[in-house]
Amino acid sequence: MARGWIALGFAAGYVVGTAAGRKQFERIKSAATDVWNRPEVQKTVKRADGFVAAKAPAAHDVGAALVDSMNEAPSSSGHSASDATAPADSSEGLAPSSDEDKPVIPGATS
Repeated sequence: MARGWIALGFAAGYVVGTAAGRKQFERIKSAATDVWNRPEVQKTVKRADGFVAAKAPAAHDVGAALVDSMNEAPSSSGHSASDATAPADSSEGLAPSSDEDKPVIPGATS
């Protein structure tokens, strides 16, 4: 078990500490963002959010509060979690063209 944690530590150090690692991290992040923004994924997210809201409203409210607090809390760099995904210029980059294109975070309100 200790070997697994050591290997994980080395992998994390590689990703964070080297240019090649950061480049790989950006590729992984980009691929994850592309998957998250796919219409079929967002449809499933909306269905799951609706299901939780209907079956367990208290849990849904706690989840929404958690998402809100994560988006407002500053990270170790002093930026909030929502700052990390904001494009430098709103006229270009990943800024959605309409509300329909925006990713949906379960429990989050706009």
